[in-house]
Amino acid sequence: MKLKKILICFLFLMILPIAVLGASITISPDSGKPKTPIVIQGTGFKPGEKVDVLLKLSEFEIIGLGTRKVDKIVADQSGAFKVKSAIPKMAKPGIYKVIATGDKGSYAESQIKVVK
Repeated sequence: MKLKKILICFLFLMILPIAVLGASITISPDSGKPKTPIVIQGTGFKPGEKVDVLLKLSEFEIIGLGTRKVDKIVADQSGAFKVKSAIPKMAKPGIYKVIATGDKGSYAESQIKVVK
């Protein structure tokens, strides 16, 4: 009986972070030189939610990603989206935060590595 309680607690602790986080984004490839094409995929957003995807190059320099070829990014009925973009040509080598924010409160972060 004690083992069953421990197992239930373990499963709860494993599932809780996933439920709390909700939205997530992946970037493929997750590293490359400036101008390298990338694909940004999001899941866990609210259906119909308008999403902004931003690359934070510095505290004062934030660039929009994914909206170069589309007017806006909108999550589909399952809360997912997929957009093509590229690593900005002015990006210097380093690791940068990529942020996706939805107009209905969803939020996700990832990172991308820019190389020479």
